[in-house]
Formats: sequence, structure tokens, C-alpha cells
Amino acid sequence: MGEEERQGVDVPIEFKEDASVGWADEIANQAKKSGTVSLADFGELRDRYVTLLRRFAKIVRISDGFQLSLKELNVLLNTDARTDYLTDLSNRRDILEAMEKEMSQSNRHGDSLSVIIADIDGFKKINDAYGHEAGDKVLVAVADCLRKNLRLEDHCARWGGEEFLIYLPRSPVESAGLVAEKLRAGVESLAIAYDGVPIRVTLSVGVSEYATGESVDDVIREADEAMIEAKKAGKNRVGLYRGRAH
Repeated sequence: MGEEERQGVDVPIEFKEDASVGWADEIANQAKKSGTVSLADFGELRDRYVTLLRRFAKIVRISDGFQLSLKELNVLLNTDARTDYLTDLSNRRDILEAMEKEMSQSNRHGDSLSVIIADIDGFKKINDAYGHEAGDKVLVAVADCLRKNLRLEDHCARWGGEEFLIYLPRSPVESAGLVAEKLRAGVESLAIAYDGVPIRVTLSVGVSEYATGESVDDVIREADEAMIEAKKAGKNRVGLYRGRAH
């Protein structure tokens, strides 16, 4: 046995049972030939080593699984924090953050950006007449209708109560007004079945176009003003913000 063998051999350890057992068998054969340790003693040591290796490998697998589950849980929690629980649309927090980014893009590239606020007319009467369960069903149906009539790049959120907020990238106010009319007509055509009774609802919609230098609050307030004017004019209609030149 050479000097290097007597001093010990550095053996890289990977957590693969077959390779590690093979390494242990090789050392056992060397020990048997050199007579430095009894085969029985080494066999016992080898068995203990393999047992510990298997336990460690199991711990590693459990740890990896736990880390993966933790990552998946974080993704779910983040999604829940940004999603309206009832309609599965974005919530207020999510759309505000997205609008900030979209407005920054608009400033940088000079693209147009319009905002829509849609409010269900007489929603309180629906809750009073049929109950909150019916009201929830109406909200879900309206949310689905809005979602299906928007482009993939458009962003729709439940703004609060029976209000919905939408922004349309690369859309001037006139184009956004056409989209708003499509949404209004789509909701008007719904017959939402509840307890054997078809419930029909309408939307009052306001539209505003973002102007460079405005804040998120500014453009939302303008769309809200246009929506209020639509309600004053008789509801179930679209109003465009005309407080400034676009």
C-alpha cells in the first residue's frame, strides 16, 4: 500500500446511493488486501454509512419539496393579493400599479392611453329585490362580459362595489369610446338567470384619455366625471370626458 493510500484518499461524495456504495466496496477491498482493518468492522461501518446516506438523501428530497411548495404558495398568495375574490378580475391595487407602468410607457413612447369607468345602474335595487347572492351573480356575469369584449392587452379590474375600471393602451379617447359602447351594449343584452328569473342590467360608462403630466388619480377622476354625466343624462350610455382638449 503506497504512502498516499495510508494517509487516506480524497473521494468526492455525491448523493447517489449506487455510486457511494460502490466507493465503500472499493475501500473495503483495499482494506482487505492491506489488512489495516477487519472486513467485519468495515462492513458494519459501511452499513451505517449507507443508512445515514439514505436518511440524508431523504431529508434533501423533503427539503426540496418544501422549498417548491413554499414558492408555489408565495405565487398563490401574490395572485390572491392582486385578484378580486368574486369576479376573478384584478383588484384596485393591481390595476393602479399596472396603470403607473403603462403611463410611464405612454410618456416614453408617445402612445395614447384611455381609461374607462363602468358602473352598474341601479345595483342597490337588485340587492334589495333579489338579495346579495343575486347581486354577486350579476357582478360575476358583468365581469365576464367585460373580459370577453376586451383585447388581451387591455386591463380590467373591479374598482369597488359595482364599479369597474379599465385601461386601454394605445387607444385615443374616440377609439376607447367605441370599446365602451361595445361593453355597454354587451351588458345590456345579458339575461342573468337567478331563481328562474332573468335579471337585466345596464351600465353607465365614462371615458377619458391620459394627457402627459397627469397622475393616475387625474385620469381616473376625469373618467368618473364622464360616467356621472352619463348617469345624469339618463343612464345606460357612454360619456366622453370633454373638460380639456385631447
